[in-house]
Amino acid sequence: MIFLAAAIGANVCMTFLMKYSETHQGNRYALNIWNYLTGTIVSFLLLKDKSRLIVRDGGVTLGLAAFNGILFVAALVMIQKSILRNGAPLTTTFNRLGILIPTVFSAVLFGEIPEGVQVLGLLLCVFAIIYMNTGKEEERPAFAAGLLLIFILGGMVDFMSKIYSRYFGGENQKYFVLYTFLSACIVSTVMFFRQKQKMRLQDVLIGIGVGIPNQLTTLFILWASMKLPAYIVYPTYSAGLILLVNIINFVVFREKLSRRQYAATGLIGAGLICINIIG
Repeated sequence: MIFLAAAIGANVCMTFLMKYSETHQGNRYALNIWNYLTGTIVSFLLLKDKSRLIVRDGGVTLGLAAFNGILFVAALVMIQKSILRNGAPLTTTFNRLGILIPTVFSAVLFGEIPEGVQVLGLLLCVFAIIYMNTGKEEERPAFAAGLLLIFILGGMVDFMSKIYSRYFGGENQKYFVLYTFLSACIVSTVMFFRQKQKMRLQDVLIGIGVGIPNQLTTLFILWASMKLPAYIVYPTYSAGLILLVNIINFVVFREKLSRRQYAATGLIGAGLICINIIG
């Protein structure tokens, strides 16, 4: 359970570092450069053979990783904007909700049909999204379009990883992650120079601070999966992350959601637990 708790803690640190940056006039594009540069360096250090940077199916790996890097940046920018306008709890919830996309596509493309409890989870999540966005205007999210994009982009990132793991997995997976972070770093650098803004020390430090837990989360989840069954790791991770972000956001920042948003968040958390249960 230590690694699982560490994964939740690392993701929470990343979330609130981005919140601090967004609420203190940070430059999100400069932050992202250092986030992905840190991720690239850590990914390189994790390679067994550091003298070999081109792998079998290298062209495919590079191409898919480049596209994945673009998705990474687009998803993170939307997360940063949503944290500022919708707050951390809703943003985190919809980011985790992205798992619906690989779940549905896997059923259609690979015949991985969800079981009864997983179908229940899908229905709960869909109902929660509708419920959250059909109340009084003051109860709805301030930036609903951003939450929808976070859901779609986050789900596409998860699905890209599933596609690559299915057809080109194994040791190549580490190179895919390395190229993804490198591509995201390049895209973030281009976006930074297009904005013509200055880079401050705050952006550098927070960017590195986000990049380290960004990588560690993946590692901790992997190590937790080696010690515990997947049906414990993934539901606990999703629900624990949503719950902890909500608690910290309320206790530390005194930010409240509407009753409808709290109810929908709870339904999504329950739905994610059902979706992640493996029979």
